[in-house]
This record gives sequence, C-alpha cells and structure tokens, in this order.
Amino acid sequence: LRVCHQFIDHFGEKFQNLLFYGSVGVGKTFLSTCIAREIMDREFSVLYFSAPQLFSALTQNKFDRNDIDAKNMSDCIFHCDLLIIDDLGTEMTTQFTVSALYQIVNGRLLSGKPTIVSTNLPDTELEARYSAQIASRLLGAYTLYQFCGTDVRLLRKMESRG
Repeated sequence: LRVCHQFIDHFGEKFQNLLFYGSVGVGKTFLSTCIAREIMDREFSVLYFSAPQLFSALTQNKFDRNDIDAKNMSDCIFHCDLLIIDDLGTEMTTQFTVSALYQIVNGRLLSGKPTIVSTNLPDTELEARYSAQIASRLLGAYTLYQFCGTDVRLLRKMESRG
C-alpha cells in the first residue's frame, strides 16, 4: 500500500512501472483500479484494459485501417500518461499478441510512459509464454510485487453462506 501511495504521489515526476503478480482474487485488479482513480483525479490520462480487450482493440486497428476510432485508441495506448494492462496471460497468445505486447512495453519504456501490468502468471512463465525480450523488460524495468493470499471473492461467498 505504501508503494502505491508513493507511485501516486510522485506520478509525473518519477518514471516507474509496476508488475503485480500472484494468484487469482488476491487484490491485483482492485489495487490497479484504485491507482487509476487517484491518477485520473490528478488530471492525468489513464487507459485501463484487460489483456483480451487490449489486444482486441489493437487487432481492430491492424485489420481495419478505415476504423478511425481504432486508430485513435491505438495512439492513446502508446501515448496516455498511464496504461494499465490487467490479467496479462488471459488473452489468446498469438504471434500478433506477442508482437503487439513487445511494441507496447518497449515503446512505453523508451518514451518514459508508466505502465502497470497485472498477471496471474508467475514471473518464471513470462518468457515461456511471450519472449525473452518481453520477459527481460517486464522483469528488469518494472518493479515487481507478488500478491499472496486466499481468493477474496471465494472468502466473501463462503462468509455470506454463513
């Protein structure tokens, strides 16, 4: 929590990327949305996508060059103040998604645009699923935070049953 407050408090002054990883239901998405809200309240542009939504938008731009909305969205993905990619690893992995992910991660690193990525994949699986280049950038240029615990959604359901 302290790290997230620091990320928010120094946003726009200090370049930092975050990688949240851990099992399902431990708060990665919740924390990402909290950060997004705080950053937007400070009048920065934030785009928040689940990985499948992100790659769907990029696919639309790639294969329908006449779709101006898809073109604009693609431009925003690379130029927004903060990009959040939630649930990386839930998308269908293809050559296109691997290439697009590399372009996003590398492009935003080179331009100094912060990104937050959350995934259920352990850090050791990133290279096997994507590529050595992507894994190197995510593991080397992002600050990694492992989330541990029990699935909060399942705990709530069990509590509501009594």
